[in-house]
Amino acid sequence: MNTYHIIDSALRTIALPMPFHPVMAGLGNPVQDSLFAWTRNMSGVKLRILPGPPFDIHVFEPQQGAKDSILYFHGGAFFCKPSPYHRKLAGLYALETGCRLYLPDYRAGPYPGPYLDAMTAWKRVTTDGGIPRGFAGDSAGAAACRSSQPRAETCSSSGSKAGSCLFCIQPGR
Repeated sequence: MNTYHIIDSALRTIALPMPFHPVMAGLGNPVQDSLFAWTRNMSGVKLRILPGPPFDIHVFEPQQGAKDSILYFHGGAFFCKPSPYHRKLAGLYALETGCRLYLPDYRAGPYPGPYLDAMTAWKRVTTDGGIPRGFAGDSAGAAACRSSQPRAETCSSSGSKAGSCLFCIQPGR
């Protein structure tokens, strides 16, 4: 079932349209990394990092704690690193859902790299905080989310429902 919703006006203030070109994205990634690191945390949300290899995973958690988790894949045409927008969005999702939100800083590049990184992220998240209750992603991250979710669901041997929620955001709808 596909359900389309208009984006909340509060989210529109933190999202900026960006032109895309693979060469420019590659050149801009060091800037994106710096801007992401310099963006302040949202009030009420704490951040920790699961260090790589092969990539880091940023973990956003409400100050009061969380009992469930969400694995969120950022967009960026599989070439861009997470932006300050993604940091704010991850904090907002963690705060509003009361869930621990994992944001993998997956490696930029062509197919199949991001999809393999999505499965690596799944494995690392399950060892850190258990089986994610939901999978989410925007744009290219929605594709990674959708491609990893069915496989991850079959990985659960504990009987817990993995990925009972799938939330994909696609621009232009």
